Amino acid sequence: MRSLMSVLLLLGIVGCTIQQTGPASREQASMAARANTEIASYHLRNGALETALAKVSQALAQDDDRVDAHLVAAEVRDRLAEPVRAERHYRRALSLSGRSGAALNNYAGFLCRAGQTVAAVEHWRQAAALRRYDGRAMALSNAAQCLVQANASGPVPRADRYWRRALRIEPDYAPALRGLAEWSLARGELNAAGAWYSRYTASVEENPAGLWLGIRIAGAGDEAARQRALTARLRERFPASEQAARLTE
Repeated sequence: MRSLMSVLLLLGIVGCTIQQTGPASREQASMAARANTEIASYHLRNGALETALAKVSQALAQDDDRVDAHLVAAEVRDRLAEPVRAERHYRRALSLSGRSGAALNNYAGFLCRAGQTVAAVEHWRQAAALRRYDGRAMALSNAAQCLVQANASGPVPRADRYWRRALRIEPDYAPALRGLAEWSLARGELNAAGAWYSRYTASVEENPAGLWLGIRIAGAGDEAARQRALTARLRERFPASEQAARLTE
């Protein structure tokens, strides 16, 4: 889920921090904070959490009003199992950004992982309501996945409604198409599952998870020939994948 819910500015660059020989001007401090935030993002992406924490802490000391720095700091603190500090940074990012789509999306992911499903979905709904936010379909798909993982029922809407809303924004949005295929399969709606799966495979490159989904749909529909063909494809193209290992279970 972390990968469906994160939209941090994880820029793939590394550089040296800006060294000051005297008191920094506001502009210089902002430039240094930006550089350190980008370096922290790089280290976060590569799992070097302590280094990322050191760099983003330096960035915030240089400019505590950087939204992206607070989002990186929140993600680092979350991965270091420091939820109180993580939430503090998320809330600071929201207050600074005027509740931007990126801040709402990331905070919602944090809430979902903490088991606060209703609050998480509400923040994703707010992100999806921002017309200028490029990640609206992602936010809705994230909300759907969170509901599925929480097995949410009762007053909250069914997960499929959010995937369908995502597709109204981006008709070929692969996570939503795959989500609806999985959703339909779980409910025994095999015609629908097959239709969603066809749209999904047309929108992405062939991958182990997609082939595994196709194998399960074919198996549920007693399509033995198709199931054998997809199984052979999975073994041939992705022999070391987790999905290929499941074939022997």
